[in-house]
Amino acid sequence: MKIQTILVVLSVVLITAACGGQASQPAALPVEQQEAVSLPETAPVETAQAEPAAVEPQLEEPQTEAQPAADATDLIDFGVPENLFRLKVPASWAPVTDTTTLENTQVDTMTSPDGNAFVQVMTNRVGYALDNVLKGQVTLDYMKRLYGKDLRVASDVTLKDGREKLEWWSEENKTSGTTFFDMDKKHLYFFTVGYRDAFEGDYAPLLTDVVDSFSY
Repeated sequence: MKIQTILVVLSVVLITAACGGQASQPAALPVEQQEAVSLPETAPVETAQAEPAAVEPQLEEPQTEAQPAADATDLIDFGVPENLFRLKVPASWAPVTDTTTLENTQVDTMTSPDGNAFVQVMTNRVGYALDNVLKGQVTLDYMKRLYGKDLRVASDVTLKDGREKLEWWSEENKTSGTTFFDMDKKHLYFFTVGYRDAFEGDYAPLLTDVVDSFSY
């Protein structure tokens, strides 16, 4: 009797243990359900995009109209001493008068605003007549004192109205010009148009107008 009781108790314990072990294990899913199960979708991870570097605005240079080197203003009458002749000069080229560089002489110089061209009038009171040779020698001496001691004459032409025309240059001063000279009973006089060699093309038309304005 005791043996049967013990066997019954053992059987109950074994059955209970078997049932408990099965309950603790998860039930296996059929193959069809396993394929249907999918992992939950995860939102795509957005990567921070580097912002493009700021581009600084390119400012255009202000546009300015090119200004001609030569003064384009009208020519005006110049008051030649003793009214020896008449001449027109650029309106904005103010005259500067010099009475000390050459004895008994007045030199009026009108220079362009940029300093690269000039018109000059010289009047020298001599008080007596000079022959053509002496007149030329005195004039050339004055020109060298005014325009450069290395001055060289490229051409010497006598004009129909009696004036002489000298074309010249100074290598030392990089300057060239044209001088017209003559004299009356009391005065030796000349006028010159000149320019720095590098600016000949800029001033040639204007200086030609000055030369053409000459009259007695």
